[in-house]
Amino acid sequence: MNWEEVGAIGQVLGSIAVFITLGYLAVQLRHARAEVKRSIITTRASMVRDQAMAAATDADLNRLNAKAAMALGSQFSPFQAELMKRTDLTADEAYRLHWEQAALWEIRQESIRYMNELPTTEREAFDVRNRFAYRADSVTRLWYETNRSSLSAESVRYIDNLLAQPG
Repeated sequence: MNWEEVGAIGQVLGSIAVFITLGYLAVQLRHARAEVKRSIITTRASMVRDQAMAAATDADLNRLNAKAAMALGSQFSPFQAELMKRTDLTADEAYRLHWEQAALWEIRQESIRYMNELPTTEREAFDVRNRFAYRADSVTRLWYETNRSSLSAESVRYIDNLLAQPG
């Protein structure tokens, strides 16, 4: 074998190595993009959840919002109106419960979004907790039923399927 043949074999092996490297980089790029997308979604959900929890826990802010809404002639959300109708809660109390439930929904929705990545035992525990949270006589169920048209279709399907299963 002469040096030209060795050089040709080296070039072929080098070309194969380049293609393997490009394939590897393409896979890495796809994974990186997926991780960035997941990070953006998680950050957004975290911000919404934090804002909703702040609204749920700030009594002064809730009183101001309820007072301003009534003064401006705003209608209460279907959840707030139904909650005040069925209970003796005030407008600001109903407002607080609305935002607490919105924050809890964001937490559940984040879990639902990545449900396939959870270990089986965690999925089962999640389902048990949610069957209890969404029982027919709960505040969570009332919030869900009155807000479902504005919620993520994927998450609504998951909860509906969960509730349709025998407990």
